[in-house]
Amino acid sequence: MRFLTFLAAGLAAVGLSTASTAAIIFSDNFESGNLNNWTTTGTSPLVISDAQNVVPSGGTHSALMDTSTDRMHHNIVADNGGNELSGYSTFTSYIYDAPSTTATRIFNEVRGYSGGTGLPNGGTTASGTLAQLLAIGKYNSVTMPGETYNGNKYQARIVYPSATMGWFNLDGPGSPNRSAGWHKFTIERLSDGTTINFYVDDILSRTIAAATAQSWDTVVMGPGLGSTVGDAWIDGISIDDGVVVPEPAAVVLASLACAALCGYRRRASR
Repeated sequence: MRFLTFLAAGLAAVGLSTASTAAIIFSDNFESGNLNNWTTTGTSPLVISDAQNVVPSGGTHSALMDTSTDRMHHNIVADNGGNELSGYSTFTSYIYDAPSTTATRIFNEVRGYSGGTGLPNGGTTASGTLAQLLAIGKYNSVTMPGETYNGNKYQARIVYPSATMGWFNLDGPGSPNRSAGWHKFTIERLSDGTTINFYVDDILSRTIAAATAQSWDTVVMGPGLGSTVGDAWIDGISIDDGVVVPEPAAVVLASLACAALCGYRRRASR
């Protein structure tokens, strides 16, 4: 009996110390010191900055938007060998909100196109028709029917179906207010493809149902609209497909524990 108690404790320790991770399709924390993974889509590109950093801890670089015309994109499909995302997926990015500046719009997007090819390198015309666009961050108005703008909160956007979607507040129960500093923004698409959860600093801040289901083909950072001057920083962009991949140590230790348990049971039955 003492052996079983010890084994159970060991298995619990394995689960706690070797957490599984989702399969990352694309990530960029800008520690390379360049934006080679990105193509300018707006009037101007973002630039590498060492004024702010959040990912990784102790790192140096982030991407700086110093005017709202800045925008760049990365094609998931074209640049990552055809890893087009559908079903359960998450998109995460960090934004440094600097309210003391005049930057009233700073957000990041994931997009899907009917052809599944995303934005072409070096151009601004989509290959295929835009079929879905999800955005999250800071905006200066809302457009969803029945929504009233709340400047104390962050915002998000769903484009399709256009009659019922638009920009809306991330103002669910317990949702964080705007504040100076780094904030983590996550878009979680559930496996049905139509239910979208929006998180601010890992707090569920809004759930929208009945969005048009569409693959994620392209990630976009920066607004690329208007002409407002003001600084904001972006860091830690990542997209994953939600497939849980166990850590190798967890697999090995769990296998050894199961083998030991089977051996104990055989001896106990004699």
